[in-house]
Amino acid sequence: MKKQVFNVLLVSVVVTMSVMSVSCGSTKKLAAVSVTDQKEMPKQVGMPAEVEVVFPCTGMDSDEEFLRVNGNGSSKDRTMAKDRAYQNALAGLATKLAGVASSDNTKVAVSVNADGEEFHDKMVSVSKVVAKANVAGYRTSCEKYTVNPTTGAYTCYVTIELGKQKVVKELYEALNNQKLLKADYDFDRYLEMFDKDLKAYEEANNQ
Repeated sequence: MKKQVFNVLLVSVVVTMSVMSVSCGSTKKLAAVSVTDQKEMPKQVGMPAEVEVVFPCTGMDSDEEFLRVNGNGSSKDRTMAKDRAYQNALAGLATKLAGVASSDNTKVAVSVNADGEEFHDKMVSVSKVVAKANVAGYRTSCEKYTVNPTTGAYTCYVTIELGKQKVVKELYEALNNQKLLKADYDFDRYLEMFDKDLKAYEEANNQ
């Protein structure tokens, strides 16, 4: 009888020690991956939540003399990346012209309803024609490349500039020929309004 009691007690002790051993092991394992671990916290706190990205060929706004536009393009072929960058820059010229021509000051000069979609569509259409006419009329003020070491792809960044007065003059004449401008708005007055809206447009779009 005593021997049976002893065996029961022995089994109980063994089971209890096994449970304690498993519990301790689990605690140590959790502690090793816990975000509150004192050794791991400094590394996590030191990591920045966000990193500022600075693109090449940016920050060159238009001025009194030049209208400037940015563009970029990517490809594993360096020449193709360059071609895409310039194509995007010229497309950006049309977008910028349409955006400025539809802005608050400049659209006062138009003789049609300037608040509807039809007006904006006309501005886009005219701006594309003007941009296309200046495909060979720009010069490059910045051209830089980056390469992705993993994929081998090139990205070309460019800034092109065009004589502002020439481009705005072409835009003014195109709108005038379609009888979209008020009779009392000559080119100088239109250019003045355009300059105000161009500055606001570039500030709003970080261009």
